[in-house]
Parts: sequence; structure tokens; C-alpha cells
Amino acid sequence: MALDPPFAKAFAEAWSKPTPERLVALLSPDVVLRQPHRPPVRGVEAARRELSGLLRWLPGLHGEHFSAEGSDETVFIEWTPVFPVRRGGLRLAAVDRFTLRGALGAERVVYFDPVPLYLAVAVRPWLWPGFLRYRFG
Repeated sequence: MALDPPFAKAFAEAWSKPTPERLVALLSPDVVLRQPHRPPVRGVEAARRELSGLLRWLPGLHGEHFSAEGSDETVFIEWTPVFPVRRGGLRLAAVDRFTLRGALGAERVVYFDPVPLYLAVAVRPWLWPGFLRYRFG
């Protein structure tokens, strides 16, 4: 996996076997994370809580097939998150845009269509309690 810039390589390594600690190590203390249908997550501690909740709900979540383009200030990472909500996992196309401050992500905006994930959860009632805890606390 030869990714450039270095931030993209670190992102791919962290998402190949994600833990909250590995993921927040990529982020600046005042990071802002944005994703579809969710309010922004502000600050590294809020990011840690968000990622902990997500990985608690979907402990097999991971990423595959990473490619990236960018500079020292902005990097676009195309990747495939694999959601363990059905046999073989649900693969979605995603692009993360990071604004970097030094070697750390200061802002992230992820672009993906969450509807297939919501539909997969909707038809699997055993996923509902974890999903509701993750989304609504």
C-alpha cells in the first residue's frame, strides 16, 4: 500500500485495524469532523467518544482499498469502509477530505451515501439497539 502524502498512509493503517486510540492519534486537539446526517464533532475528546461508540456498535468495522491525492495542507482519501452488518460486510465508497495542520487532521469531511447502511440496519432488528445507542446515546 504505497500512499502519498504520509497522512494518507497513516489513515489507511489506522482504519485497517481501527481502535479509537489509533484513529484519534491522526487528529489535532481542536479537530472538526463532518459527515452526512450528523452534527459536526468538535475536539479530539468528542472524536474519541464518537469513534468509541461506532466501534462498540460495529466492532468489525474496518477499511479497505485506499488511494489518495493531496498536498501538505489538504488530502483526499478514497477508501471502502466495510460495515459488518451482513454476511461478508457492507462495502460503501467513501472519500475523506482532510485539512491538515502539520501532520495532523484539523478538519475532516467525509462524502458517502449512508442510505445503504441505514437500509441494512432497518431490515436487521438485532442491530437496532446498538444503532440507537450509537446515534442517540
